[in-house]
Amino acid sequence: MRIILFGPQGAGKGTQASRLAEKTGGKHIATGDLVRAEIKSGSELGEKIQEYNDRGDLVPDEIIVEMMKPHLDQADSWILDGFPRNQAQAETLGEALEEIDARLDKVVALEAPDDALIERLSGRRQSEATGKTYHVQYDPPPENPDEDPGPFIQRKDDTEEAIRHRLDVYHEQTEPLKDYYEGQGLLVTVDATKPIPEVTDEVLRAVGEGS
Repeated sequence: MRIILFGPQGAGKGTQASRLAEKTGGKHIATGDLVRAEIKSGSELGEKIQEYNDRGDLVPDEIIVEMMKPHLDQADSWILDGFPRNQAQAETLGEALEEIDARLDKVVALEAPDDALIERLSGRRQSEATGKTYHVQYDPPPENPDEDPGPFIQRKDDTEEAIRHRLDVYHEQTEPLKDYYEGQGLLVTVDATKPIPEVTDEVLRAVGEGS
């Protein structure tokens, strides 16, 4: 099983990718984690990525794909989370997969209405003491300071204005990938508003790994 998992901020990509990896034995490849690990390793590639970050520039797609290629090549089964984010990246990734003779099985788009995502994200609160994330409605911070002393703050990127901006970017740049991959017969869509276990089961069925 080699799949790409994508969707808007708040749709649960990281959560679902981790659950899928656990249930299938596939490798969860999160590009953000790979970038941080590469920089931390002090490798030549990591130093190059750090230079772009220090300048505030986007790391070129070719470098990101070069960093991912060994991970895509070494694992027989993987879930790619966080890349591609636009058609140019999708094309670069496709070329890399051809080079390592790896075939993409499915592309899973997690879908949820903007209003539901805004409610989900704007309600998040993070503990400054423990780093744990809560939700004011669905998973409120504990009242007992012995469990978590807090304080519980809203991150700047979780304000409604910031979320709407990120969703606009997603709709403009990433959502068109649905048409791109549908044209290749690879796309499946899954309702991400359902409870987490149900979404996982639906994704597994969609990629032919569920009952």
